[in-house]
Amino acid sequence: MGHLRHLAVVSLGILALTPTTAQQVRAADPQLLRVGVVQNAMPCSAIANGQATGSAVDIWQAIAQQQGWRYSLQPIPTPNAAIEAAAVGQVDVAISCLNIIAERLEKADFSVPYQEDSLAFLSRKTNEGIIPLLQRIGNERILKDSILLLFAITVIAALALWLIGGGFEHKDIESGCKRSTFFKGWMMLVMGSGIYKMGPNPPAIAIITLVNICRLVATSVFVGTTATVVLKSTLPSDISQQDSLITALRDGIGVDLGTISELWLTEQVRKFNQPELLAKIRPISGDKALIKALEHGTVGSIMADSARVHSLSGKVENPGRFQISAKTYNQTPQSFVFGKTLSKIKRDQINKQISRMRFEGLIETILKRWENS
Repeated sequence: MGHLRHLAVVSLGILALTPTTAQQVRAADPQLLRVGVVQNAMPCSAIANGQATGSAVDIWQAIAQQQGWRYSLQPIPTPNAAIEAAAVGQVDVAISCLNIIAERLEKADFSVPYQEDSLAFLSRKTNEGIIPLLQRIGNERILKDSILLLFAITVIAALALWLIGGGFEHKDIESGCKRSTFFKGWMMLVMGSGIYKMGPNPPAIAIITLVNICRLVATSVFVGTTATVVLKSTLPSDISQQDSLITALRDGIGVDLGTISELWLTEQVRKFNQPELLAKIRPISGDKALIKALEHGTVGSIMADSARVHSLSGKVENPGRFQISAKTYNQTPQSFVFGKTLSKIKRDQINKQISRMRFEGLIETILKRWENS
């Protein structure tokens, strides 16, 4: 029993190796791969109580099992730290959803991508009133043009019907005043109500049919345009647009410390030539700290990879009060990072296995399993 207990302690120690002890174990066992796992990066990766979890961890474990590799896990605090650890050879492989960008490629080599993701904001919901919504609907050019076209066609048709029939003589249209009678007939054409009363002969029926088709087209355009505007108001805006980003910055933005989110946001703000906005960027580490800052109003939004923001949105105390308010619609590939000393043979094996798993749909299955974690 004492022997088994000793083995268990040793095993747990290996899972939480520091860089120094990892080097010692590697020297004793050259076949043991040192795998760096980024902490607090769910749904991609995390280490708690010596256990690694997340979609990237599952992908790595599938690769290692298929290849028959033995490895030790080494916690790493941030994605940027993972890049640095791989670049200097402290780990053989760094795993998480590590974005491939030019600045990182200058420091380390990446595996082939296993997924792509964008950046997103999680913000408190704002209830927009009906007046701003109506203003946006009214600003749509196609809506204005279709209404004007309908009015023009119905006026021309009303004049033609008036001339063909010598006026509108039906008892339900006649108003005792020619001007009022014409106006009532025109309104019937616009609304499509009772228009069969406006002319029984074939030329009149042909005109009424044509007007009816035009009215249906205009109505479809009106309904479709209105639905599109309403739908846009509920969809995330594009934070690549300067106005949207500056508005969000004024309320403060919490970003994952040491991530591409922090780098991207800082670079964007520098382009605005408004240095005071840099103080609105709040680098924060860990799920609890990010959520606390958002819920307490310390920041107006938190920013991270879309998958991570989706995960955080399910961890806030009242999810219904928050929404994914904005995102970038360009996506960045994500992969593992190779350590400086990792052999070309093992790099090729990892790349081939990732490509095979993507082709067979295994990676997609793993990612979906972790979507709501």
